[in-house]
Amino acid sequence: MMTPPSQRIGIVTSNAEKLADYYPTAAEPDFVPTEPPFTPDDQLLVDELRRRGHQVSAVVWGAETSRLTERFERLIVRSPWDYMDSDEQRHGFLRWLEQLAATGLVVENEPQVMLWLMDKRYLLDFAAVGVSIVPTQFIPVGASFDLETFIEQHGAAIIKPAVSAAGAGLEFLPDRQTARGFQSEFAARCQRGAHLVQPFLPEIQTNGEWSLVYFGGEYSHGIHKLPARGQIMVHAERGGSLRFADPPPVVRELGDRTAAAVPRAFANREDRVCHMPLYLRIDVIESATGSLLSECEGVEPELFFRARPGSTAQFAELIESRSIYSPPGVN
Repeated sequence: MMTPPSQRIGIVTSNAEKLADYYPTAAEPDFVPTEPPFTPDDQLLVDELRRRGHQVSAVVWGAETSRLTERFERLIVRSPWDYMDSDEQRHGFLRWLEQLAATGLVVENEPQVMLWLMDKRYLLDFAAVGVSIVPTQFIPVGASFDLETFIEQHGAAIIKPAVSAAGAGLEFLPDRQTARGFQSEFAARCQRGAHLVQPFLPEIQTNGEWSLVYFGGEYSHGIHKLPARGQIMVHAERGGSLRFADPPPVVRELGDRTAAAVPRAFANREDRVCHMPLYLRIDVIESATGSLLSECEGVEPELFFRARPGSTAQFAELIESRSIYSPPGVN
């Protein structure tokens, strides 16, 4: 078998200082960065790519795009976690992705797909093509919305900015009194950006959440996350726990359907079909009414390469199979 040619690959991440917000965790106290600004999980991929002869360097997002086209043949956006630290950072990251799209450099995931998945309104696109989602109401920027009425009709609520990551800006409203007290703050936030309002699913505290990782649309491995007792956030850096395991069949089935539906869901918004992304992490909640899509992440999800031996080799082979001279997903 012919050895794939060496590539100059940039792994997009955030400033090294940001890693202190995420590592170490109580769940994995010894899992820490060894070559910042790579995350320890991305490091596993970097080591595999280098073992195969590729030249791999870290790229802090926001780098001058003209220089990137000179230095690299491919960029893989992995962990730009600090783009949500401020409105200025978020808008800067959006502009940078748009600039990358205009360079002709192979960027994965495809910038237009990442821009779509950054706005959680994409959940409605999945619902439009038949994927079961957590019930979601989209509140456009500048719109008014009565939270107390929503809670009267649906019970406790979750509020999320439409563009957010790692639980940033999430609010839990357990009752009408809390909603009444938060209404003016919510109105102010809606002047600054769009939001989602969802009914709170109590199963998150007992069943947790499943994260299913897909490479090129094919299932690789699963992670089961649980929040700390009395909490609702499953993130390890917020006290949640995790275990590496394959999900129940009903969860896997929804994950597979969601991954397969990505090109059609994207077309529902952009009026064209995208290529299958290099990577996705699909988060699913088992509710009383069945498995529901919580998020489909294709911008900066942790991929938990450590969850399955051989996952980095599978991912590296997929990268090598994708030509640097054609759009992502075209061999």
